[in-house]
Amino acid sequence: MPIIEYNGKKPEISPNSYVSPQSTLIGDVKVNDNAIVWPGSIIRAENSPIIIGEYSTIFDGVMMLTRSQRSSINIGRYCIIESGVALLGCFMEDYVQIKEGTLIYEDASIGEGVIIMNGSQVPPGLTIPARTVMRGIPVESIREQTRNDVLKQKDRAENYSQLFIKIKNQLPNAQGYLLTLSDFLKLMIKKE
Repeated sequence: MPIIEYNGKKPEISPNSYVSPQSTLIGDVKVNDNAIVWPGSIIRAENSPIIIGEYSTIFDGVMMLTRSQRSSINIGRYCIIESGVALLGCFMEDYVQIKEGTLIYEDASIGEGVIIMNGSQVPPGLTIPARTVMRGIPVESIREQTRNDVLKQKDRAENYSQLFIKIKNQLPNAQGYLLTLSDFLKLMIKKE
């Protein structure tokens, strides 16, 4: 896995997390306990920090890039960032789900328990209130969520992390990129 130091900053990866050997981390990146980073993800903290919170899952092909000193990325705890998402700078609270193909621009602030639907775009500087489901280009609110909906998101994120850590512990010599996303999801369905 390419772990690249940039301007004296080297990625910090918790030993209790999993980062695929097929992902790339550059600069001031911090991956906290029980976080998962899947193959093909590129996380470039060349200009400001990127922090991935506990129990958060970054799926295949996610791109995170800090383009300026004001474009840091903070991903809260229990977040799920699905395949093909691009983050160019945002603050994300806990229990957030960003669905496939979404683009989030600098200075966006995403409240607790927000879901952003597939293929959406979050414009620069937008603040999204907690427990809102958003969709579109640019995003618009389509409904609100209850606190119970948000707790289900926490459980889902925790299950992703625990299942992958369990697989990693049972097969310590297996490389994470040998497990495909579809195989992983089949295991999740069997578990539920």
